[in-house]
Amino acid sequence: MSTLNLVDLIRLAKLPLEDLVVIRHSFNQKETKDIWNRNDTTNFEIYQSLQPSENFFKGRRYVLSFIADGKALSRFVGCYEILGVRPASEVDKSPSFPIPDMYDRPGHVCFDMKKTTCMEDLDNRLVIDWGKGTLGYVQYSPDALRNKAVVAIGPDKKHSFPGYDRVVWDFKSMKSYLEGDYEEIHTALKEVYAVYLVTDTKTGKFYIGSASGKDGLYGRWLTYAKNPNGSGTADDEDGNQGIVEYLKENPNAYLNFQYSILEIIHKAGNNEKDILATLEAEKVWKQKLCTLNTAWGLNRN
Repeated sequence: MSTLNLVDLIRLAKLPLEDLVVIRHSFNQKETKDIWNRNDTTNFEIYQSLQPSENFFKGRRYVLSFIADGKALSRFVGCYEILGVRPASEVDKSPSFPIPDMYDRPGHVCFDMKKTTCMEDLDNRLVIDWGKGTLGYVQYSPDALRNKAVVAIGPDKKHSFPGYDRVVWDFKSMKSYLEGDYEEIHTALKEVYAVYLVTDTKTGKFYIGSASGKDGLYGRWLTYAKNPNGSGTADDEDGNQGIVEYLKENPNAYLNFQYSILEIIHKAGNNEKDILATLEAEKVWKQKLCTLNTAWGLNRN
């Protein structure tokens, strides 16, 4: 059985081998230790775009970017398209970039690069063996790509439920998960009643709610996903009075909302008992976080 290698995945993505390069970034030096941040790739993309000459990528159109993930292992970051190049000295400096002198180094250029959707399902999941030539951190030859064996392809975390205590979703993500084809996430949210927190990340105001309906937390948050301004049923508006009033005054505030879970109540078979336990937990959390009759709390009852 032949080993799956990087070139096989490139062909599946229908990327032209002759028009791409592969680069492996290693951030083990003192000056580069703050470059890589998986949750915010801004500095990484600036670092990748600043190179010593306009021939650095040899006129290729696509760049497959990896970061070192062990001695020779490399984790895929994404596929970037090169749109142009200009002197680095002509680029507006980012105040947060930790190596500002890279803009001013003699001969340095800045490649205008845009992350593409090619192979994006493998971002942060694909791990390859770079091989012995780790010093050759930029490689152009199709033969070199054939020698880069696929070591692992991790699970698609987008479709996996992270755990109740790890749910911290903005409105866009919450809506996508609740309305999309995410069976594992839907099942996990349907299995429990819950006390949850909705925070306006722009103003710091927050609201505590509970979910004890037929479909548990899934059913409650699906209502928010479909009716983000709170204009659901009369019962929904009555039970969410504070947040409905807030959204009438600030119609687009839901775009800044963040959803998280404070406590879950597993359905143990006694529906009435579980519902009462959920409502009691909600009262306690309102007391703990002082969301009634405070400047920051959006609860009204």
